[in-house]
Amino acid sequence: MSDHSAPTKERILAAAGDIFGKMGFKDATIRRIAQAAEVNIAAINYHFRDKEGLYGAVLEDVFHTGFTRFPATMEPNAEADAGQRLRTFIRAMFYRLQSGEGWGGISGRGKLIARELLDPSPAFEAVLDRYIKPHKDLLTAIIIDIMGVNPGLEKLLPCAISIIGQCIYYAFASSVIRKISADDAPTEANLDRLADFVWLFSLGGIEAIKNETLLPPKDAS
Repeated sequence: MSDHSAPTKERILAAAGDIFGKMGFKDATIRRIAQAAEVNIAAINYHFRDKEGLYGAVLEDVFHTGFTRFPATMEPNAEADAGQRLRTFIRAMFYRLQSGEGWGGISGRGKLIARELLDPSPAFEAVLDRYIKPHKDLLTAIIIDIMGVNPGLEKLLPCAISIIGQCIYYAFASSVIRKISADDAPTEANLDRLADFVWLFSLGGIEAIKNETLLPPKDAS
């Protein structure tokens, strides 16, 4: 049941986010969303024009909320080195993906994110440009600062993808992790511990790539 104290548009976005996440764009219907939000279909058409417009607005709302509540950057701090900025980046991603105030993992709005990662919709292009690409640029800049050298895109992008991939796996494969090791399955209580493990592991990987990059070229003779 929707929260009648919330404005109509917010109730529609909340209901649509839940239903699109559970059912996907194709199977979700405007009628079902209207029933869940306890509004009439005309209200949805008024605020969002059609199903495609509503879906795009839901994606924007989900990403805006997640990145606003859990920004990947810390307050300006002259003592914050690149390693600590990476730690902040990873912790923010863990909380954005999995906490109740974020996307709630695969049991919450994270299911909508998972669907988009597997099969991006046309609406995904907008959030890709507005949120994901700048996020990638920030991470690659941090990695370069940690290394003290730009290793080139052929090494830099795999480093960034590996870090992000660890965060995403904890969020969307939590049920599998729980079957393997319940203590290592992500919960609200252990997000900091798991994020810090990914941080330390990633620092080691970055150091290894740095050392490989700085090796003198082999003699071709």
